[in-house]
Amino acid sequence: MKDFLYKLVISVLVVIFMAVFSFFFPQPKLVHFIALLFVVLLLYYLGLPALLKVLKYLKVKKKKRFPKIGVLNGNIESPIREYKCQHGNTDVTAGMWFTELKRELRTKRIEMITTSEINDSFSIIINPFGDVYPEEDPKLHTTFYKICKFIEDGGFFFCTGGAFWAHQNTKVSEVSEWVFVKTQEGLQSLKDSFLYKEFGIVVTGDVLVDKKIVVQEPLEIEVYQKDEDKGYIDTLVEGDTKIKRLRALIPESSNYIPLLREKEDSSFPLAAVQYGKGYLMHAGMRLTSVKAIEFNILIKAIKDIVNNKFNKF
Repeated sequence: MKDFLYKLVISVLVVIFMAVFSFFFPQPKLVHFIALLFVVLLLYYLGLPALLKVLKYLKVKKKKRFPKIGVLNGNIESPIREYKCQHGNTDVTAGMWFTELKRELRTKRIEMITTSEINDSFSIIINPFGDVYPEEDPKLHTTFYKICKFIEDGGFFFCTGGAFWAHQNTKVSEVSEWVFVKTQEGLQSLKDSFLYKEFGIVVTGDVLVDKKIVVQEPLEIEVYQKDEDKGYIDTLVEGDTKIKRLRALIPESSNYIPLLREKEDSSFPLAAVQYGKGYLMHAGMRLTSVKAIEFNILIKAIKDIVNNKFNKF
């Protein structure tokens, strides 16, 4: 569609330019055609790129000033002809996210969208399905890389509970499956995930003790913020605050900004991971309800980013 519009604009400009040329030079000479060729090349290689840069800049400013938020509804194309997307380690549904965001951000545009509707007109997109996401092609992972492109172009993508751990082709299957299946003594490696392979994120998880799997999460921990964190996001918690940690980012991850910290900085239950011009907003928390403190922290974070017009990042 973008290529079609680009070619259409070029064609219209050429027609207008030729009409103006014919008006001023009804009987053109060779020197006029040479001058015309020079002007066309100048506009094509200098003027048009400059115009596209200006339009792109204005589009980015518009996205920040008039943000549009998308909540994935769990389908690839249509909720009528597809299975429901499974939830992984979260009890807050897409409908709950949509309702609460409409309540908290009354003047903003918030839409429920399919993955086929992901595009750069959105400022923020939220995956409310925890560690599961709808995937049109489980082999080529076209949906995942579409999400990556959205982030790379400057979007903010919010995910919870070990994002991209499992996928589900909702067109053909009613169950989800792991993206990578690689276990060692029955324990899945946390580095065998899209979070690590594409974003460099390592997260907390179950551990092996005396050759037995010890389930550590959800684990109740105490969290806080440093002043430097509040340079990116306003106050999310006050005083001693406990949350349920689940697949939180840990320090050996790459290129991240801590927004919420476990005591002694052993993990970061909310962090922004830069990817291209945008950010993957990784929340390693167990969401049990819209009244839970974990969910309220995420709503606060989204409100702050929107109200500050994304200028802190």
